[in-house]
Parts: sequence; structure tokens; C-alpha cells
Amino acid sequence: MAENAQVPAPILSGELPDVLTVEEAAALLRIGRRTAYELAARFEATGGREGLPVVRLGRCLRVSRARLEQLLLSDPPAPAPRSSGLMPLRGLDRRRRPAG
Repeated sequence: MAENAQVPAPILSGELPDVLTVEEAAALLRIGRRTAYELAARFEATGGREGLPVVRLGRCLRVSRARLEQLLLSDPPAPAPRSSGLMPLRGLDRRRRPAG
């Protein structure tokens, strides 16, 4: 399903099935298909600690409606501190200082 594809009818009517495809979950969350699959892969790679909660059925990935609702209703974890990855430049102040 493309990111701009039509939202599935069960989502529009408010009647969600117990199990959703990754694309249906992406539409609900208003995220792209690629992002949803990346989050699903993260869920599997971290043993369920983070990402989109999925269940693998053979080669298919499915998202439990109950787990998705639980995820949306839970308190979000504190964001990790962001780093630019650059070392701070100490002692290099580019502002001009008044002479004297």
C-alpha cells in the first residue's frame, strides 16, 4: 500500500479488526509504509523493547489491535539525549572581544 493510498474501510468506519497488516497500522498511525516496516524490524531486533509491536506468521507480519491501542495509550519513554556526534570546540570563541 502506498503512503498516499486510500485508508482501509474498517479504519474509516471505526470498526477495527483484531489483527491489522503493517500497512493498515501505518495508516492508523499516519506514518509511511517504510517507517512502519522499519519499526516492525526494530521490534523484532530488540525482542519487543521498542518499535511497532508485530507478530510474525510465516513470512507475514501482523499487528495486534490490542497491542497497538496499548502502545498508543501508554506513556511515551523519555527521549534519548541527542548528540550531533561532533566533539565540542573548546577555546574557540568566534565572537570578537573588545580590545583592552
